[in-house]
Amino acid sequence: MHSYGVLYESGREAMRDSSRRDEKVEFHLGSEVVKRQLKVVTYHARDVYPELLRSTLLVRVVAAYEAFLVDCIEEVSTRSREPFLNDGRVDFSQEQLLTIDAQEGVYHHIVKKTLRRLTSGGLKEIRKFYQKSLGIDLISEPAAFGTVEEIHDRRHLFVHRSGYADGEYVAKHGSTGAVEDKLLPVPEAYLVSVLQTLEASGLHIKKSLEARYPEPPTRRYISGDFVLPDEPEHLLFISFQVRNEQGRAGFSDLSLPLNEEKTLKNIVAWASDDGKLLRMLVGGDSRSLIALRNVLRERERNGSISPIESFKVKR
Repeated sequence: MHSYGVLYESGREAMRDSSRRDEKVEFHLGSEVVKRQLKVVTYHARDVYPELLRSTLLVRVVAAYEAFLVDCIEEVSTRSREPFLNDGRVDFSQEQLLTIDAQEGVYHHIVKKTLRRLTSGGLKEIRKFYQKSLGIDLISEPAAFGTVEEIHDRRHLFVHRSGYADGEYVAKHGSTGAVEDKLLPVPEAYLVSVLQTLEASGLHIKKSLEARYPEPPTRRYISGDFVLPDEPEHLLFISFQVRNEQGRAGFSDLSLPLNEEKTLKNIVAWASDDGKLLRMLVGGDSRSLIALRNVLRERERNGSISPIESFKVKR
C-alpha cells in the first residue's frame, strides 16, 4: 500500500510537467516489457491497484484460515483418537483393507480421508466437525458466526465470480449493501476487520484445542548397560502403556530385578518414557528375557500396564 502511495504521488509530480503527460511507464516482467501510460498508472495507483491488492489478500487470508482449521485437526489426530471414534461407516474390500493396513495403517488412512473430505467440503463441513467431534465452535460467540461466514462467502465470489455478487450472496448478506452482478468492494477497513475476526477465531481455536488435547509430554530416554554385540542371542523391541505407578516401578529407572545376577539395566540398550507409553530395546540370553516377560505378564494381568507389543529385531 505504501508503494502504491509513492507511485501515485510521484506520478502526480511528473504530470505537472506538461511534456511528460503522454509518457509511458515500463514494467519489466521477466524478459518482457509492458508499457502503460503514466496518467493511467498514476490514478490506478490511487484506487484500482490497492483494491485489487486487498481482494487478493482476502482470498489468500481466507485460504490460510481454512488450511489452519484442517491442520489443527491433523495435529489433534496425533494427540488423540477420540475425535475419530464415531459411528461413521467406511466401505473397504478385504484386499483394500489389508493393503491399507500394510502401507499406512487404518487409523492414518481414516484421518487422511477425513482431512480430504473437510478440505473439499468447505467451511460448513469443517465447522460441523469441530462442533460434533472436537466439542468447540470456530468462534467464542457462536451467535456471531455470520461474520466469519460472510468473509468466507465474499472470498468464494472473488475465486469463482471475479468478485461479482450473485443472488444467493445478496439474499444472505443483504446488510452489506451488495447488488447482484455488481463488483464487491474490499475497503481497507473491511480487510482490517477480516484480519481481526479470523485472528480472534484462530486464537480461540488454539486455546480451546490445547486445553482439551494438551501436547504430549517430552519423551525421556534412559541408557542401560547393554551394548549391542555383533551376535546377541536375542534382541527385542517392547512397548506398553503404563496405567499406574505400580506399572512403572522398576522400569522408569531400570532397577527391576530379573534374577539373582541381573537387573533390567543389564539387558536394556535404551528405554524411553513419555508419561504414558514406555518403550525399550532389550537384548541378552533367554534366561533374562524370560524373567522380564514373566514380570510383564504379571503386571498386565493385574492391570498396571496395557497389553504388550513387541517384535524381534533379530530373527
